[in-house]
Amino acid sequence: MLFVLSFNFKTFGQEVWTIGPMLHYNFGGEKNHFSWAIELAYWNVKNVPYSIDGGIEFNKKRIRLYSEVQTGIGVAGLSVGPVLEINKAERKAHLGYQTTFWVNYFIGVDYRYRRIDKTNFNCIGIYGKLPFATKDMKSSNGISHHDWD
Repeated sequence: MLFVLSFNFKTFGQEVWTIGPMLHYNFGGEKNHFSWAIELAYWNVKNVPYSIDGGIEFNKKRIRLYSEVQTGIGVAGLSVGPVLEINKAERKAHLGYQTTFWVNYFIGVDYRYRRIDKTNFNCIGIYGKLPFATKDMKSSNGISHHDWD
């Protein structure tokens, strides 16, 4: 997936992608449970840092697809966005939203509040993110210039 994405998006300097696994403990709703996810995020760190992410989260009875807009500094941030929850046991889908607050530097912890179908969920999680730049961070056109004087 990352290989395909690297060819389909034109990127400029100061842009970074991150990808990684997440593990959450969810409480609220009918009972407490663990879920795991994989999340991909695009960060533009020039001037005001902003990002958009997308993820897919799994647990025993549900699959959640989500996307969030986010901002933050290197060690902390916040995000908000829509969630589509597919309940495999009931064969139903519900829309909702979530907001996330995190503290990290590639390995981190987060708190996520989620509201789906009039049910509130609180989630505490841990995650790891692998960053990669699609272009050279030293120039906006992807060409690095070196002065050997």
